[in-house]
Amino acid sequence: MSLTTTQRTATIKEFKDNMRRLGLTTQQLAQTFNVTPHTIERIINLQSNRLEYPWIIRAYLINQAHQQDIELTPFTALRGDPHDYWFLDNTIIDNNTILD
Repeated sequence: MSLTTTQRTATIKEFKDNMRRLGLTTQQLAQTFNVTPHTIERIINLQSNRLEYPWIIRAYLINQAHQQDIELTPFTALRGDPHDYWFLDNTIIDNNTILD
């Protein structure tokens, strides 16, 4: 499955806006997931080789927002439960691990 150009643009903006709201940098996310900042940049710019990785980052941001009681910009294309999407590998999502 692929996103439209409008959806891709919106999703990238949503990632960056939500990271800003949470005060998170790509360096901090990279440390959290034990990957390089370049890997995080590729994921939030929807250029990663795994469809599951943006969902992992999304879940992390949502969890951080709940812990800090911060309202996020809603994700318009990445919505709902990723387990409901047949084309995503639930094992990767459940492992919550990103590889460089």
